Amino acid sequence: MQTLEMGVAEITMRLISVIETDEIFQNVMVRGEVSNFKFSGPHAYFSLKEGEYLLNCVMFNATYRHPSGIKDGTVVKASGAIKVYPKRGTYQLYTESILEGKDYGELYKRFEELKIKLKNEGIFDKPKKEIPRFPQKIAVVSSKTSAAFHDVVKTIKKRYPLAVILLFHTSVQGKEASKEIVSALDAADRSSADVILLVRGGGSIEDLWNFNEEIVVKKVYAMKTPVITGVGHEVDTTLVDYVADRRSPTPTGAAEYATPDLVELKRNIDISFSRITNEMDQKIDESFDLVERSKKRLDFLSPKRQISIERERINESFSKMIKIVDEMIKEKRSSLLRNFEAISHSKIVRTIELVPERLDSKMEMMKRTVSNDISKKYLSLEKIEMSLNVHDPLEPVRRGYAMVFKDERLVKSVHELKKSDEIKLKLSDGKILSEVVEIEENGK
Repeated sequence: MQTLEMGVAEITMRLISVIETDEIFQNVMVRGEVSNFKFSGPHAYFSLKEGEYLLNCVMFNATYRHPSGIKDGTVVKASGAIKVYPKRGTYQLYTESILEGKDYGELYKRFEELKIKLKNEGIFDKPKKEIPRFPQKIAVVSSKTSAAFHDVVKTIKKRYPLAVILLFHTSVQGKEASKEIVSALDAADRSSADVILLVRGGGSIEDLWNFNEEIVVKKVYAMKTPVITGVGHEVDTTLVDYVADRRSPTPTGAAEYATPDLVELKRNIDISFSRITNEMDQKIDESFDLVERSKKRLDFLSPKRQISIERERINESFSKMIKIVDEMIKEKRSSLLRNFEAISHSKIVRTIELVPERLDSKMEMMKRTVSNDISKKYLSLEKIEMSLNVHDPLEPVRRGYAMVFKDERLVKSVHELKKSDEIKLKLSDGKILSEVVEIEENGK
């Protein structure tokens, strides 16, 4: 037989055609127990249950047309047409009228009576225990052959394979199931598990009734280990859900709530690590820029630089002085030579002949005087340099001492510090970050 290929739209339209052309589905009365009845605006949405079967229903403008006594557990007869909702690919009963049954279902009445009894006893007011975020051992109370148990194992191994799974087998349906469930819960509570999952697949109210039994509810209430329930489908609620530390709509949901997702954890860790790395890089860059600016400022204010500038200024002044003196000597020599030639034939030639010798002597004296002044200037400069070196804050550091800073301020007394203060020790070749352990004053 050849396979027929169709798109989603085509096959949906075919189903709509099949259902809506069947006269039975266009005017049908459906009997069942109301479940999950709720309003959304003027419209009502609910389900009809019979055993393990369920039919979704909608009633438009229900606030004006439905009987006021209808609530979950009511047995009703709903009339209308079965139609397909294309956007979700589901079928439902578009309800036109509802005939209310005379009595609630027997099990639902028992459910409500026990619920009221336990509520009056304060069972539902117990504070919820915290679910561990990273459990090492997870106990599962369920049937070992159930699909619910296998779904839980599959979910845990996918999300958090580090956890050890402990199975506490029990029947989940039948007359003796409630006692078995209590025994399994007791054994799980005495184990070393960090959290317990009480799970079962969906079914009718009869199938799930063991999880409404008083002995099971009170056992869950008395558990020391945190309990997560995942009984039935999302629309199902049992009394153990009221006393559990966490209720999940399905067994898979219980497994998901009990375990972290390693893939998601890794992604979050990678994001956090990347953010921290970027912040550290930024801080390092800012610190490096600060150090460079501080170094340039220190270099500009360095005593050695000031001495070097002063030395250059003195050398420049000395050079100018020597040049002026040389020019003066040359000018005087030229003047004397001219005068000497003018009187070379006079009676005082002998006297004049002695003038160059005297002039040379005067010149030597002048040179010695200038030389002495220069020497004094150099001595004065060396004294200034020695004084600057003595007051240079880095000079003691170069001899092996250290400068102590707190919050970028120089510490001058032990009274400026206290225990556990963070301090920086500046040495000639770097810095040391340290912490004050003890303070000892002189003489004490």
